Amino acid sequence: MPAPSALWPSVAVATSALFWGTTWIPLREIVRSGLPQSWSGVLIYAIPALVALPLVLFRWRKIRAGGVPLLMLALGIGACNALFAVALTFGEVGMIVLLFYLSPVWATLLERIVLGTPMARHRILGLVLGLAGMAVLQGLGGRLPLPASLAEWMGLAAGMCWAVALVATNVASSSSIADKTSLQFVSAACFGFVLVLTLDSGTAWPTPVKIGAGLPWILGTAVFWIVPAMALSLWGAAKMSPARASMLLMLEVLVALATAHWWADEPVGLNKLLGGALILSAGIVDAWGSARSDRMALKEADAA
Repeated sequence: MPAPSALWPSVAVATSALFWGTTWIPLREIVRSGLPQSWSGVLIYAIPALVALPLVLFRWRKIRAGGVPLLMLALGIGACNALFAVALTFGEVGMIVLLFYLSPVWATLLERIVLGTPMARHRILGLVLGLAGMAVLQGLGGRLPLPASLAEWMGLAAGMCWAVALVATNVASSSSIADKTSLQFVSAACFGFVLVLTLDSGTAWPTPVKIGAGLPWILGTAVFWIVPAMALSLWGAAKMSPARASMLLMLEVLVALATAHWWADEPVGLNKLLGGALILSAGIVDAWGSARSDRMALKEADAA
């Protein structure tokens, strides 16, 4: 059982995983109200972005001082959230979530290429497990070992963007959580608008009547799903080790698979069970190995 000081942060992160794992439900209700699928990303993030924009303008000098790392962090999370939200409206929920959780694979490669970080044995093992998981996830489903639809490619791309954000976090550690949070909401709304222009450039924009019909779900998703999930995960993760936070957030996969199976009749086949087990194992190995490396580095620093 975690120490009392870690209990509530652990509860917060686990609860945020419940929110993230069920976000697909209100997103699909927005589409069911008559709005185009591509508009879900921009609409649910526009509300928190409008609230955060004055803070961004007020703190612009400090944000600018964060430089490229803070910008890459905001762009990475913004693109990740917008891609993930839109993909969940028309793709297979379980497949998209599992492809997203390949992010440790991309983070390992990025850290090696961008930061020159040596690839420790646990990172190599995590990379192999993750890629094997994707091959099993797609291959046992009778497909090529690659994403099979636009929604799945978007889920994979969302995980890559999240990996960019994770690598940028290590460099932008001096920036405040307020700056990171406000920027990522604005970034997500902007990327959501880019997806609208990309996916629905040749179609008519939704009328005010249609937006009004979907407004209860838009507000509900933003206020009762996105903002609490973001706040709980950021607050909890800041008060515990990255390894514990990463493993608690993996509850999202189980929640998404279970709810999509029960409420959307999505099949949970052998490909998802075995591929998902490999992908989650990659995340666990990465988190455990990173925590072990941090402990060893701390011991060496104390000894010196």
